[in-house]
Amino acid sequence: MLTVLCRKYSRIISFYESNYSQIPLRCYSEVAVHELTSKVTPHVTPDTQHECIARVITPLWQLPYPEQLKLKWNWAHNVLKIVRSKFMKEKIRGKGRIANCKVHRVEPSPVTEAYRNKDEFNIRTGIDGNPKTVGFFVGSPVEGSVVCVRGTHLVNMRQSHKQAAQAYEDYVRTSPLQACHDFWDGGHWRSLVVRSNEEGKLMAIAVFHPQDMLPERVDEEAEKLREYFLNGPGSECNLTSLYFQSCQHTRCTADQAPFKLLLGEAHVIEKLGDYKFQISPDSFFQVNTAAASVLYNTALNLANLSPMTTLLDVCSGTGTISILASNHVRGAVGVESVYSAVTDARQNALLNCINNVEFIPGLAEKKIPKIIEELGMASDIIAIVNPGRSGT
Repeated sequence: MLTVLCRKYSRIISFYESNYSQIPLRCYSEVAVHELTSKVTPHVTPDTQHECIARVITPLWQLPYPEQLKLKWNWAHNVLKIVRSKFMKEKIRGKGRIANCKVHRVEPSPVTEAYRNKDEFNIRTGIDGNPKTVGFFVGSPVEGSVVCVRGTHLVNMRQSHKQAAQAYEDYVRTSPLQACHDFWDGGHWRSLVVRSNEEGKLMAIAVFHPQDMLPERVDEEAEKLREYFLNGPGSECNLTSLYFQSCQHTRCTADQAPFKLLLGEAHVIEKLGDYKFQISPDSFFQVNTAAASVLYNTALNLANLSPMTTLLDVCSGTGTISILASNHVRGAVGVESVYSAVTDARQNALLNCINNVEFIPGLAEKKIPKIIEELGMASDIIAIVNPGRSGT
């Protein structure tokens, strides 16, 4: 969710990106799609597995794109009604103005297929019973029927990502080491994250559970994986970057478990308009680059920025919003909890020759009060809040 706090109208304006990690929207979508199509989600079988995974990853895939946008508008409208009712019950100055808030039309994405620049694949038992299947989970954990289905038929995924996932599965299946389904099962091979840019450069990050393996043995496994993607069958993927992370937790930051570069370039460079952005393995970046341009331009236009504006970029990620707004404001201050993203943001400012932005590492709720105090003399402050989330 990206929220603009607009000084002129004293209101909150929200934009919701269409990705499947937004659970409330997904649940709403499932109910709405069922009502519109009268179709019931089938049980997972070899014949229905791809339809089942499509319903999980792209729940609106059965609807024409205009109908998808209409459904999202209805959902956002319902959210606004809830927010409005809660605001009216609170003692907030100017709360009456929220009655004038409205949900603008949902801006369509310029690209609706093969747009994802990041995908995370997991390993579990497939529909064929193979415990080393790389893909996405579908089924009911309560019923014990969760299986892993390859993403080969998903319309939102790039072919290069599908190829990298298949190559990783082929490698894992030939490895004598077991896959790690649960931390206590003694397995090692875990997820694969694939990132790419509009130019087609491809970064892969393999996550490995060391269990009780000595560091030297972990390094040996990393070297085998490197050889596979450099000179073996995996070389057909043409990776421009390959990282390896030895992680003992559900998800590790770069501080907890460093990302080891096995081959290629350290970063992926993506472009938004006239600006370039350096992306690290765990940096947040909108998964639909073309739609991100529409999203940010719409938000910045609604924010009504001026040369006297000081922009507070909360959860600034790689500095995208601050940098895009830099030419329209007096200055920008970004706050981000992921330290590697802060490093990228600072580098992105240098990369684009921008000197009126500053990026501060730390939790937003702890840093913002001090920043606001320091900006006390600023005549015009606008905050844009773009909370991070895992998996995107």
